[in-house]
Amino acid sequence: MIVSLDNLYHSEFSFLPARSEKGDLEFVDIITNFASAHGDVRIPTELVLPRMSDDEQCRLFVEKLELIETCQHFFIQRKVFAWINLTPAIANTLLSDTELASQVERFSFLELTINESYPELNKGKDNPTLAALAARFPLVLTNYGAGGISTRAIF
Repeated sequence: MIVSLDNLYHSEFSFLPARSEKGDLEFVDIITNFASAHGDVRIPTELVLPRMSDDEQCRLFVEKLELIETCQHFFIQRKVFAWINLTPAIANTLLSDTELASQVERFSFLELTINESYPELNKGKDNPTLAALAARFPLVLTNYGAGGISTRAIF
């Protein structure tokens, strides 16, 4: 994906592995940075997301799905989860777009992550969007304990 801020930036994906205390690979977080045309400037997704439209966020999500599809045998054979972060725009699209939802459901090793900055996370099960997502997809709360939410969000 190409994003235009003051300059053009393209998405670059990387895998961030997480291991257990025994050294076993537990999951791989799919990370995106945006790089300038010459590669001399890199911007983390968190700084670019506020400037992206809902459609652009969904396209980036689809690019991540395409990436894990190319290496799905790795995840399946090793019984390792792939994590992809959800924004509210992606969450709403997943609930309204049956084609995208079925594409996500094909990946048994995929877990969708939300972080503490997700809107109305403190409502927990009373958040209709999160309740509908949790009924259909595996959700993971990342960076819990960073501040800002109560335990109601996870219980």
